[in-house]
Amino acid sequence: MCDESECCGCFGPYRRFACGFCVGLAIVVAITIIVVLIVGYGHVSHLRVDVDDASLTRFTLTTAPTTSISYNLTLTLAVRNPNWAMGATFRSLEADYLFDGQRFDRVKALASPGYVVPAGKTAVFHLDTGADGANTALGSAGVKEYQRESREGVFDVEVGLSGEVRFQLHHTWCRLEAKCPLKLQLAAPGAGSVVFQKTTCEVLRSSQRGC
Repeated sequence: MCDESECCGCFGPYRRFACGFCVGLAIVVAITIIVVLIVGYGHVSHLRVDVDDASLTRFTLTTAPTTSISYNLTLTLAVRNPNWAMGATFRSLEADYLFDGQRFDRVKALASPGYVVPAGKTAVFHLDTGADGANTALGSAGVKEYQRESREGVFDVEVGLSGEVRFQLHHTWCRLEAKCPLKLQLAAPGAGSVVFQKTTCEVLRSSQRGC
């Protein structure tokens, strides 16, 4: 009985053909493994970010003694890793809240570094934040814009995500930046829930090599 490791010796007069077949098969398998590794780990697909839900229950501007915004905002962020072979590890993830291009608060989405989004999976982050008098550098144009949107009851608030992420088998910490422009209807106290339309964020392309 032939040993499985003796591929060539089991075929008698067809030994030369069997040896060639075995060598060719080994080469094909090796090339296939190399191609899979290159495709799976060599190219990084950017993370995808969506705001699945958002609720604004307070958004008040005061201009004395300084310009500040008092707010309560709840967000549900979905971060998808489209890479089928590589997990993504976060070192940091923060959200900036902006009105009329000016930041009025910054919050952490991660409690600690090391959070992993497995390959092909989606991580969901729930942010429930607020502040009494968060300072902002709104000018007169920004104040007028606030007054206009306040009359309409719908505010244009931008969520700017920033963080650092590293993909499996890669050594570079890549900078993640995304912009999420939201239209938020102010929910009156005691009123029913306000319908929010899911928003896909714009993930900015990184200039870093390998990212």
